[in-house]
Amino acid sequence: MKLENVLKIEENAIHKVHEILSASNIKGKLLFITDPLIDGLYGTTVRDQLAQLVNLKSESVDNNSIAYSMSVAERVIATDVDYIVGLGGGKVLDVCKYAAYVSKRPFISIPTTMANDGIASPIAVLKRKDGKPKSLGCVKPTIIIIDTVLIKDSPIQFIKAGIGDTISNHMALMDWDFACTRNQDKMNGFAYLMSRASLDALMRTKYDTICPEFINVLANSLVLSGIAMDFAGSSRPVSGSEHLFSHALDYYCEQNNLHGIQVALGTVAVLKLLGLEYSEVLNYLKRFEVDINPKHLGISKEDFVLCMQKATTMRNNRYTYLHETNLETDVLSKLYDNLMEEL
Repeated sequence: MKLENVLKIEENAIHKVHEILSASNIKGKLLFITDPLIDGLYGTTVRDQLAQLVNLKSESVDNNSIAYSMSVAERVIATDVDYIVGLGGGKVLDVCKYAAYVSKRPFISIPTTMANDGIASPIAVLKRKDGKPKSLGCVKPTIIIIDTVLIKDSPIQFIKAGIGDTISNHMALMDWDFACTRNQDKMNGFAYLMSRASLDALMRTKYDTICPEFINVLANSLVLSGIAMDFAGSSRPVSGSEHLFSHALDYYCEQNNLHGIQVALGTVAVLKLLGLEYSEVLNYLKRFEVDINPKHLGISKEDFVLCMQKATTMRNNRYTYLHETNLETDVLSKLYDNLMEEL
């Protein structure tokens, strides 16, 4: 059941699913996974095309726990499903990716948002029994179909989060370089180049508004980030101190901000903390009205300080600048105040 990798990023791609999958000779039994909201918007459009190709089964996602994804994998194995197709946002796609990994089936991804590089990454973020998030290695999609018109019509905050997630590659690459100079990590040149290309493609875009053409650039950048992780065998090329800070916010705090927004805040905050140049990053975020003001995100000074201090404990073997930085409460409190003034 070996499939060639396929990436389609174009206008109205959701209406070309039959054409794209026919070209890949998709046959047999397929499990179509989405959630009730997305199903009501686009489910019929995709389901009708899939039904022309295969024996179609459906699954409606109601949570993104590890246990639930395992149950989906069990269904796939028990009923001899040949392919998994996921239509939706991060929760749906993460369930699909992990179920595909466990069941050893190809995964066909049709994202309806671009809030982070999970659209193409070999990482799934699922909930443990205690409700806390857990990042798990899995498979990247074999086929990715991205409709730029559909994404353009999705909630604008998701697109801004995708911008923030790509921008965070800036800090992640700096941290990776730093870890290598301290003999705390090894460099993978191909993965580093992919992550840098993802960042540069976005930073150098000529567009100043979130138009379909810009969506195409952002989609390519997020896919490149996903490929970088696949080359590295980990999230190292796109995840540094800014991601550790975001993971701490998810673990210790109650607010429900989008991941891409949190890592964008983390990028600017860590650069300021280190006394490094951050204006290019911040100006780009402002260009697309990506709001990272901690107060607007519901992040109190106490939470900000706690999560900066806890960041280095969030992932083993992820060495960053924060491991050698003064994280005393008074320093971080002053940083928070400075961010509030500037943002």
